[in-house]
Amino acid sequence: MAALKNRRRPGLNLVERAVIANEWRHVALEAQMLAMCSLDGEKVVNKAGRMLFVVLGACIADGVEQDDPNIRILRGAVNAVHDQAGEKDIPHMRRQSIVIGLQTAAALIPELNRKSLVDAACDLALKLRAGDVKLSDFEAILNPKPAAVAA
Repeated sequence: MAALKNRRRPGLNLVERAVIANEWRHVALEAQMLAMCSLDGEKVVNKAGRMLFVVLGACIADGVEQDDPNIRILRGAVNAVHDQAGEKDIPHMRRQSIVIGLQTAAALIPELNRKSLVDAACDLALKLRAGDVKLSDFEAILNPKPAAVAA
């Protein structure tokens, strides 16, 4: 029983994890539609950022290499979402970068471990409870700090 407890995210029970996973699936679908046609830059940033955070987190958890072309596309989309934050109008090239990133993320989802996706969605939910997700949160996924070595 203790081993099972250690695998859960702190502060979330199994029901909360299931609800978060279900909500994230809806966000992932909505993000793609908004990125293609929405005129509301804030909504695009919100939904696309959520999808990218979860897929990127799951990729890294599943051991996808940093130099993998898909990770590079996701990074470009994250940068485009970051650049869009606070902007109402979405320039065509930025929208294209976000759309391509979301399409790549959607194509990766079936290849990723479900547990990794749910864990990343739970990490996102906990971060959102504490405030906004920032570019530094994405960078922390890509460049995790090494574990401290016991002396």
